[in-house]
Amino acid sequence: MNRNNPDADPAESEDEYIARKREESDSATGLMFVVVEGFIFVLKIAAIFGMFFYAGFLLSQKFWGEETDKFKICGLSLLFTYLIFCIIYFFKGTIIGLQAKNRQLWILPWVICVLICCIIPALIVKSFVAGMFNLTERQSILCIGLSWGAFILFSLYVYGIYQFKTPTVPKILYWSYALGLKVSL
Repeated sequence: MNRNNPDADPAESEDEYIARKREESDSATGLMFVVVEGFIFVLKIAAIFGMFFYAGFLLSQKFWGEETDKFKICGLSLLFTYLIFCIIYFFKGTIIGLQAKNRQLWILPWVICVLICCIIPALIVKSFVAGMFNLTERQSILCIGLSWGAFILFSLYVYGIYQFKTPTVPKILYWSYALGLKVSL
């Protein structure tokens, strides 16, 4: 056993030991990156769709009461969340239809969609970023710059996901989009 490398196998050469340690280090680093990427993905999903699920949860509690069992509340929350997305994609269909007819009225549903889907979640992210600072540091230029930077970047990121002026729609919501398109044409 080598005194410099107490965890080395007795029959292992110095080069084999270094190669084994490098492989262990690389696999640990790779696992760490996978965990961090998964965490960031969950945060993105929560920030983008969490507000709508929470609104569906509040609606289900309002209709059934707080004492209803959790299975019904969860199912109704998913149903109300789906209905909220149906409304959003209905508006997206009207945006596309009104743009196709060269009517300036398309701006109204576009503003509603951008406000609900991009601006409000970005304000939540902005307040989350500002909340990471102490109360005394929240008026500093760093806090203000980072929070508004997070607001702008997140709102642009979410807008890129929804793409309100392009006819891209998830298959499960296509019927709502088609109905909005039909109504506007």
